[in-house]
Amino acid sequence: MELDYLEIGQNIQKYRRICGLRQKDLAEIINVSDQHISHIETGRTKLSLATLVAISDALQIDCNTLLGKTLVNARRTALQQRLDQLTSELDSKRLGLVVEFTSMLADYKLG
Repeated sequence: MELDYLEIGQNIQKYRRICGLRQKDLAEIINVSDQHISHIETGRTKLSLATLVAISDALQIDCNTLLGKTLVNARRTALQQRLDQLTSELDSKRLGLVVEFTSMLADYKLG
């Protein structure tokens, strides 16, 4: 799984601005330099999990929102890997059933 640090940084910047905070304000709240916040927001540095949690707490927003599409893509990748594991040793007949079921599921209208 590859995180999109640019998207995460852009989300942090967006919600920081919504909260009416400057980079310096956020930096002081989470006890890092304002230059570090700048580098995070521009994707020039990878932030740690602890920093992500501190920022989400400071902005009063959940980490999932800051992760954005990165989280969705990670889940899709994990599900695809699991599906590959489950189907890798199926015989042709069972694999055919998986394909038929998947085709029906793809045509099914959710919601």
